[in-house]
Amino acid sequence: MFSQTAEPLDTVYLMSGRTVAGVVKDSTDEQLKILVLKKGNFKADFIDLDLVYSVKYKNGVETVFYKQDTLFGNYYTDQEVRYFLQGERDAMRSYRCPVWSAGAFVFGFAGGAFGGYIIPFLAPFVYAGTSTFFRIKIKPGTVSNPAYLRYDTYLLGYEKEAKKRRIFRSLIWGGAGMLSGVITASIINH
Repeated sequence: MFSQTAEPLDTVYLMSGRTVAGVVKDSTDEQLKILVLKKGNFKADFIDLDLVYSVKYKNGVETVFYKQDTLFGNYYTDQEVRYFLQGERDAMRSYRCPVWSAGAFVFGFAGGAFGGYIIPFLAPFVYAGTSTFFRIKIKPGTVSNPAYLRYDTYLLGYEKEAKKRRIFRSLIWGGAGMLSGVITASIINH
């Protein structure tokens, strides 16, 4: 079997916006068999075709598995889904929210230091929940191709992934702030 990665690999583009690199061996009506590099060796893995948008083979040929079918909830065309997935990938690669993270830490710290017994645990969740009400601002430097900003599906994909990242980071930093606040309050009180 393969033991070196000197040759280029096939790329599987998933509907989640993520990519998987490996050697595509076979596809059935329901699954795609791919050899994925793990710890220096290739291991067989199976991916449901419902989760696969397309496969770009190492020779440059791309096969699209996504099919527009409104009966199954696939309302977008092939090109619209491509823009949506590119928006998700751009947000994964470059969206940062340091102001939201700092705010979550401060809010969590205040809840932990002054909240008593119940409020400290609610503070990170309340802050993360309120962060979803605010609009995502896309900076032109974070976009792989500025022409994509004209397409609504690209903007939807970027916003979906950016909101998910903002919520996750708010929870993490809010939890860290809450823990710091509780520790600080216990040191001061004792």
